[in-house]
This record gives sequence, structure tokens and C-alpha cells, in this order.
Amino acid sequence: PSETGHSLRDLTPQELHPHATPTRHMVDPPPDTTPIYLVTCQTTAGPLHIAVHTSWAPIGARRFLHMVRTRYFSTKVAFMRCVRSFICQFGLAGDPSYNDEYKGKKNSLPDDPNWLPEGPSHRTNELGVKRFAKGYFAYAGSGTNSRSNQFIVALGDNERLAGGSPWEVPWGEAVGKESFETLDEIYTGYGEKGPSQARLSKEGSSEGIGRDFPELDYILSCDVVDSTD
Repeated sequence: PSETGHSLRDLTPQELHPHATPTRHMVDPPPDTTPIYLVTCQTTAGPLHIAVHTSWAPIGARRFLHMVRTRYFSTKVAFMRCVRSFICQFGLAGDPSYNDEYKGKKNSLPDDPNWLPEGPSHRTNELGVKRFAKGYFAYAGSGTNSRSNQFIVALGDNERLAGGSPWEVPWGEAVGKESFETLDEIYTGYGEKGPSQARLSKEGSSEGIGRDFPELDYILSCDVVDSTD
């Protein structure tokens, strides 16, 4: 990857318009026929630069960008469920009032088509490339058309994600070496025993959460810093 991801000009051709290689991307992602946005998030673990490919999952990408533009992530969003070398789940707002816009089935998104091959026969390809690459960003969901305001990012290459769950279709990926360093720095010691969704939904990133989970990492802000639009 590029040294940094501070602008689209910093990215390698492979980061800007990815294609399948012997080490990353099981299949060619959808071609970039619609704009690419570069979003930089400041976190307590370091910076994350995210290339949002609106052609990969247009509906999901559009919502994430809306959340960025409305300063949702400036509420101090917890990396609430982070499992070493697997995934980190995040998205519940640090200020619970920000969740209201996304509550209920009427505010859930219809699924985008899954461009990753599904089923157990496509967990790993003949080159050993796993289906869901480290640094892919997608939604956390609970079934068909369930995407709301929670996300996952892969902390390691994974063969099972998106294999039968179309809501897990990636809409973007981490770019730049420092982003992958940040992914490695996110605290995973709480694993599946971090703060519950119910508690975070009620309290947000409260003093109580900070007291009970002092090592928890957070997103502090996200901004669109560049685009092809």
C-alpha cells in the first residue's frame, strides 16, 4: 500500500482502482463507474483512511457518506466489539440522540448486490486469497435488508464474511500503510465481552462506559478529504 492516504493522489493505482491479485481481492471489485471518496477518520488508535467506492455498494456507501457529512462520527463512536485478527464492529453514536435517524425497519437499507462470490466453495480461491480482505468495510446486519448504522472492518483476511450475508458486501477499504497500522493497534482485549449494544444505545460513550472499559478505542471524527466527483 501507499505510505499515506491523505489524498487520492497518494494512492497506488491498485488502491485507487483495485483488481484481483495473488495476494488481495478474491475477484475484481466492480469497476469505478461512479465517484470514489477518500474519508479520513481520526481514532484513538491512529488515523484510518478509507476509499469509499460508491460503485461497490451504492446504497451502503451513500449512507456512510451521509453519516460522515452530518458529523455523526464526531460523537466519539466506540469500537465496541473487536476480535483479534477477525473483525471490529462499530457505529453506535457517542451521543445516543444521533442513533434516532437510523432506528426501526423503516430506516433500514435494502441490500446492495453482493459482488463477492457466496457459498463455502468460495471461501478461498486457488491462489489462497480469502473472500473478505483485511481492511474491507461493510455493514453489520442481522438479516436481509437490515443495514442501519453499524459497521464492521476486517482486522485480518477472512474466508467466511459475506459468504451468505449480502448485507456484508464491502463498500470501501482501508488504504495507506498507516491505516493498516491503525487496524493492528485497535484494542481487541475485550473481544466479544465489550460494552453491549443495548448499553451503548442507551448511554453512548458515557463516563460509565469509559470507566468499565478503559482500553476501548474510539472514532473521534471522520471527514471527506478528497473525491473523484
